[in-house]
Amino acid sequence: MKGFNEFLRTKRGTVAAGGILLAAVGILSIPANALKYAKPEHKVQPDKRIPFWNPGPVEVEPEEELNVVGADVMDEMTLGWVKMMRRAYPRLSVTMEARASGTGGPALTSGTAELAPVGRELLPAEEAGFVAKFGYKPTAFRVATGSVGSLGKTAASIIMVDKDNPIKCLSMQQLDNIYSRTHKRGGTAIANWGQLGLAGAWASRPIHLYGLRSPNGIEWYFKLEVLQGGDYRDGIRFVKGKGFTHAFNVAADDMRTNPGGLTYALMANLQPNTRVVPLSRETGGKCVLPTTQSVYDHSYPLSRYVYIYVNHKPGTKLPPKVKEFLRAVLSREGQQQVSNDAVYLPLQPDVIREELAKLDTM
Repeated sequence: MKGFNEFLRTKRGTVAAGGILLAAVGILSIPANALKYAKPEHKVQPDKRIPFWNPGPVEVEPEEELNVVGADVMDEMTLGWVKMMRRAYPRLSVTMEARASGTGGPALTSGTAELAPVGRELLPAEEAGFVAKFGYKPTAFRVATGSVGSLGKTAASIIMVDKDNPIKCLSMQQLDNIYSRTHKRGGTAIANWGQLGLAGAWASRPIHLYGLRSPNGIEWYFKLEVLQGGDYRDGIRFVKGKGFTHAFNVAADDMRTNPGGLTYALMANLQPNTRVVPLSRETGGKCVLPTTQSVYDHSYPLSRYVYIYVNHKPGTKLPPKVKEFLRAVLSREGQQQVSNDAVYLPLQPDVIREELAKLDTM
């Protein structure tokens, strides 16, 4: 495994991203098929306000294991966390299986994993299987920030429109009003561009909507984050292709001859005839494009997290070995493993404090 990771680092070469202020346009050079391997995006280091890890006492039985099962796209930083635990507790057999995000939830449900790194939110069926067995939901801990634009590395979602569309900004409420029929963020339905203030030929032009067929992690994140779990309106063209790259390309291709389109997508899906729309959290608020800085500090509204899920029965204590693994991940050293990945971004200190406070109650 050591030789393999050294090989990966060698293949990556020198980090080419221009520091923390990498502009969104720079991400367009990322190949659309970069699913498991991604070129370095940044040189962001963990915030110095994040505390170091002081390993606590963990009693270990002979041959006792701590099993970590989950996302292959998180494997390098997960291996770093595993090595931290092995050094701190040399009698504990810390195992790691990195196959796919979709293996984490089922492994937690079956009991073959005590920690499940997942590069997205659990899908409804994954969570339902766990709840059906245990009667409560798995507990999620944010452990890193998703990438800016690396396909397959939990990239920030974008809103993509025709390059000639004059819309300057969209708010989260406006997106909800465009995509949903339940409008959990308030407001009323938006069906044409004139309702968003566009004039001339755009005033009466309908908004042609696209999306991904479920189950899909990107679609589920959009539904949770933008629609707050609400229901989609009728008339959305949900695409299912050979992968989310192909599906979003269908939307971009359709916009060439059908002006007025809008879809959520990823930076890697931009085509010469499309562009990214800046987003604001509140209507009339600051409009933000996805850059390394805005994704790192989550000022860009559709920045994402990746998680470790654990089985924690309410009212009980987490096993010390599980708790210490999470404390390690949420330490300065643990976030250094995220920085070393150079694609995923470390957490902000306030997020670390929130996750550690949650962990302290367990």
